[in-house]
Amino acid sequence: MKTDHSTGPLTDETVAKLHEWIDANIDLMVSALQGAVQIPSVQSDPAPGAPYGVNCRAALDYTLNLCASLGFDIHNDEGYAGHAEFGTGDEMVAALGHLDVVPEGDGWTLPPYGAVLQDGYIYGRGSADDKGPSYAALFAATALLKLNIPLSRRIRLVFGCNEESGFGCVHHYWEVSKNERPVAAFTPDAGFPLIYAEKGIANIIIEKPTQLAAGGLSIAHFEGGRRPNMVPDYARALIKGGAAELDGALAELSKFWDRNVISEWTSDGVVVIAIGKSAHGAGPDAGDNAISRLARALLSLKQPEWNELLSWINTASETTGHILGIAHTDDIAGPLTSNLGVAETTDTGLIRLTYNIRYPVTWSIHLLLANLQLAIDKAGWALVEHFDQPPLYVSLDQEPVATLLRVYREETGDLTSEPRTMGGGTYARATPHAIAYGPSFPGGNDGPAHEPDEKFSLQTYTRAAKIYSHALFELAR
Repeated sequence: MKTDHSTGPLTDETVAKLHEWIDANIDLMVSALQGAVQIPSVQSDPAPGAPYGVNCRAALDYTLNLCASLGFDIHNDEGYAGHAEFGTGDEMVAALGHLDVVPEGDGWTLPPYGAVLQDGYIYGRGSADDKGPSYAALFAATALLKLNIPLSRRIRLVFGCNEESGFGCVHHYWEVSKNERPVAAFTPDAGFPLIYAEKGIANIIIEKPTQLAAGGLSIAHFEGGRRPNMVPDYARALIKGGAAELDGALAELSKFWDRNVISEWTSDGVVVIAIGKSAHGAGPDAGDNAISRLARALLSLKQPEWNELLSWINTASETTGHILGIAHTDDIAGPLTSNLGVAETTDTGLIRLTYNIRYPVTWSIHLLLANLQLAIDKAGWALVEHFDQPPLYVSLDQEPVATLLRVYREETGDLTSEPRTMGGGTYARATPHAIAYGPSFPGGNDGPAHEPDEKFSLQTYTRAAKIYSHALFELAR
């Protein structure tokens, strides 16, 4: 059956007025979002008042200043996060979005921070993940504020600055600053109808001593990837040796079948560059791992001393976790996925690999690590660090699931699309009484998150804002 995305019958006149306000203010919504997308809010070195770098702080300041101009009371949580709020009442409901973005990567046809409006889309890093959705929630709340809708609970919008790199922002907001917890909340950072389960997320770092010298050649440097939760689209190695050996290596590499691998002379030696395709770490099969490409290229030089290590890196970049000994699945959220996101050699003679693992909701980090340890011990690797975000699972008969699902169905007339699970991680897993809710629609064409030419459609922007205004109205009244 074809899903009907038209607006369904709405019995409440208040909801119709909220829709009208959003339609009447689309120009304001677009210009505000373009200003946010133009800020390159990739996490960088901390600075005073900017724990995640000056650009993340700039995005937070821009957003809070916008909220203040719209009539919200604002609060800045020491640059970690911030919120905007209005209303009265002893209880509070919330929507949580993030303003940080992953690095832009390569392969864009439009400026990554140009916020170009073209063919009904706003293009730019963060437009779909998660500035556009966060602003849809912001203007949904603004409609309620401007229309002075009577509510019994306060509405709060929380904006974080470290979602892409570890959730430290919301940890500080909830645990360190001990801000008030909501009685119901959602994060606009996934898909409709809603997400009731999110896989566990673990970043795993392993390392191994290595001697990358063979036959008069040595791999002086090997690196790839930008972030653990991105499929690496770039990897690079530097090969050193005598002129004759390097000439031979360059000749062999020129025969290599992969046209996405480039080899060239430099003043330091032969540089080998592999180009892949970026994708979100939650769906690594949608990308093309450049680290694996680079390992395969270097294997073509047939140096026995390198083969075992490079073969292991190549095969252990597969996405099921089988080589790491952690392949697993359950009936709720499906199979584990593994993304080899970062590789690097160190000055102390080690090679270090960082994996982003999305594991089933019925598993635990303890079982994952126990299985991992058995596999890497056999291959001579050591586990040096891990970071874990436990899975989220909310029963469909709990709130706010029931209310949010009802609102989606009333708004869209879509009675067939079922609540979903996903490998991505959102603020819902770090927030009480919260789930991920929109903004992408079944069959939609926004995104692709973490890839070149990320985009967010004006249609999704306005439709999501209308649903969010209805949802906040229901949760707060």
